[in-house]
Amino acid sequence: MKSKLVTCFVLSALFLAQGCSLSRHSSYSYDNEDEYAQYAAQKNGLSETFDELGYSPSKKLTEEEEQAVTKRLKLKKLEATLTEKEKKQYYGLKPYIENDDERISFLSLPTVESRERFAVQKGFFYKTKKLTPEVKQAIENGDIVVGMTREAVSDSWGDPEAVEVAGNRQFGNEKWTYIEYLTTSEGYQKEERVVIFEGGKVVGWRRYQ
Repeated sequence: MKSKLVTCFVLSALFLAQGCSLSRHSSYSYDNEDEYAQYAAQKNGLSETFDELGYSPSKKLTEEEEQAVTKRLKLKKLEATLTEKEKKQYYGLKPYIENDDERISFLSLPTVESRERFAVQKGFFYKTKKLTPEVKQAIENGDIVVGMTREAVSDSWGDPEAVEVAGNRQFGNEKWTYIEYLTTSEGYQKEERVVIFEGGKVVGWRRYQ
């Protein structure tokens, strides 16, 4: 009961803040057969947020997961207000900022200069100098390319669901598996992504549905 009340409170606050209402649904988790719920979720950014966080829309969220969704929606709202100059600074640093709390803290600062000082203090600024332009662009786009390191893949796709090591770990020959839930014309579909590393760098990847 407590979890349901928390969910209702969070949703009410979010939809009031966005100038929207959703009286028929009191949880982030909704029935795939309910077309109205799907439409409302997509309209308010929930559908995309579920995809990004890897949450199944048919599973009831824990309080921790609800908080993660709330933070991600707040972050998206801040990102939507950025000027072109601010976007260039933020998206260049975003892959190196560890979590949504720090991204929100970064964007809550009032000026480009104060955000740059924040990036220097946290060490984000210096990380941007270590990657090739191609890899930086891939991370910004949420993609991966051949030759990316394990750290760069983590920056782009996050931590994998599973890691399999071939031989001695120090050789860097690994298989990383990711599980995502994607929005399609037929509803939500589970997708498995497998990334192959040799010598600690990406040599290929596959997608399964």
